[in-house]
Amino acid sequence: MDTTLQALQQVAEEAARAGGRVLLEHRFAPLEIRHKDRQEVVTNVDTLADAAISQVINHYYPEHSLLTEESGLRTTASPYTWIVDPLDGTESYIRGQHFAGVTVALTREDQTLIGVVYHPFNDELYSAIAGEPSTVNGHRLQVTDIGSMDQARLILDYSPRDPLRQHLQALEWDRGFKQVFRIGGSVALNMCLVAKGAADGYMYGRLRNRVKSWDIAAAALIVQQAGGRVLDRQGLRLDTHQPQGFLLCCNAALECQRLWPDLAPVPTSAS
Repeated sequence: MDTTLQALQQVAEEAARAGGRVLLEHRFAPLEIRHKDRQEVVTNVDTLADAAISQVINHYYPEHSLLTEESGLRTTASPYTWIVDPLDGTESYIRGQHFAGVTVALTREDQTLIGVVYHPFNDELYSAIAGEPSTVNGHRLQVTDIGSMDQARLILDYSPRDPLRQHLQALEWDRGFKQVFRIGGSVALNMCLVAKGAADGYMYGRLRNRVKSWDIAAAALIVQQAGGRVLDRQGLRLDTHQPQGFLLCCNAALECQRLWPDLAPVPTSAS
C-alpha cells in the first residue's frame, strides 16, 4: 500500500469526510446520550462516526495501529498510528450548536505527519502534511502577524477555578485585548480559527477536563504548518501525545508573556 505522505493525507481526508457525513445525517435526530464520566458524555453519533472513520482507515491500512476516542487503541507492529476523534465538540453537537467536527491525525514514532480537521456543518476541510503549508478546502492557511496584545482577538476557554482566570479578566477589563470570544465546543476547530487568521490566539485551560491526543494532534500540526505556535503553560512546544489541562495556540508574533506574567519570554522557534 502507498505510504507517501500525499497518499496518507488523501486517506485521512476521506476518513474525516466519512465521519462528517454521519454527523450531518443525525444532526436533527433524537440522540442516545450516556455519561462516560463526570466531565464527558458520548452519543450514538460518536460511535457511528467512529465506525465509519475506522472502516476507511482499515480498508487502506489494516496493518497500522489505530487509536480512537471511542474504541481505544489497537496496536500493531507498524510504526504508524492513526489518532481519531469522531466527534470533537460532543456537547455542542448535542445542543444543536454544531461547532463540532472530526479530527484525524497520523503519527510515525510519535511524530505527527498528517493532520486533518473537518467541520462538516461549514464543509471546511483543514489539512496539513508535516513540512508543507496547511490548507482549508485547498486554499493555503496563514496565521496573523499581530504581536500587540491590545490589538489581538483571542478565544478563551478557561476554568473559573484557576487563578490565571482573574488575571485574564483584569486584562480584559483594562481593555488589554482588542476583542475576546468565548466559544465552546470543538477544541480542534478553535485551533483552526487561529490557523486561518480568524483569531490571533486561543487559550484552553481546564485541569478537570484535559484534552487528549485525539482532540489536539491534528489541529496542532495544522496551526504549526500555518506559521503558528502551540504552547504549554511554560511556553514550550506542547506535547500533543499527553493529556493537557492547558494550551495556548497563537500566531508567531503574539506577546504571550502578557497572558501569564510569570512566563519567561517565549522564543519564536517554539512552534
